[in-house]
Amino acid sequence: MTRHGEKKTLKRLNTPAFLQIKRKHGKFFIKSSPGPHPSKFCLQILHIIRDILKIVDSYREAKKIIGLGYFKVDGKVVKDKAFPVGLMDVLSIEKMNKYFRVLPDSHYGLILHEIKEEESLYKLCRIIQKTTIKGGHIQLNLHDGRNILIKVNDPKNPKEDIYKRMDVLKISIPEQEIIKVLKFKENNLAIIMSGKNIGQIGKILNITKKFGPKASTVSIEHNGSHTETLYDYTFIIGEDQPEINLPNIKN
Repeated sequence: MTRHGEKKTLKRLNTPAFLQIKRKHGKFFIKSSPGPHPSKFCLQILHIIRDILKIVDSYREAKKIIGLGYFKVDGKVVKDKAFPVGLMDVLSIEKMNKYFRVLPDSHYGLILHEIKEEESLYKLCRIIQKTTIKGGHIQLNLHDGRNILIKVNDPKNPKEDIYKRMDVLKISIPEQEIIKVLKFKENNLAIIMSGKNIGQIGKILNITKKFGPKASTVSIEHNGSHTETLYDYTFIIGEDQPEINLPNIKN
């Protein structure tokens, strides 16, 4: 138990179905630390090291090498064994020359997709909220918990404000400089990040906006057929070509 009475573990039988663990081996599983990703949709760094990548065999060994600072998430060293690694995060293991991006997957929910070192220098982040702050500047709140400030020269004519909710930013990590803006619009490429069609990739054919995000839908062309999904389940990944490497797609 923590000082505030919150459990650091949860029963294996209660863990999200996509976690690749053996539920019959041991009663408890490590609980994610508070972080930018929902606890029900993230991979704990210890779980990645021990159960997915199988770099070590035991909890003790995993905890030790994490504490030594061998692992980076989005370019920053992580030493918290329960750190939540989530959608589009980049895991770097420089001592092994291995790099991975977390992507949605139809079978596991979330997977680690191996990428090249040069691709580990950037990530995609979806804008979930946009606010105007003091001085007329714009603050973009992104899906992974980070905020980016867009400075505006003239608040009465904010030419710098080209961003909308649901747009996706390609940013450098860890500097988080904006490299490219991917607009949420028809004919752009998207991946479905949740729901029964999670992991499907295709071109947006139609966006139907109704009152509230759960009423609005997006139609995506996937393998020659049309898939209908919720507005908020759609994550833009490119224009004519994806900006990131994807399973079975070489870009």
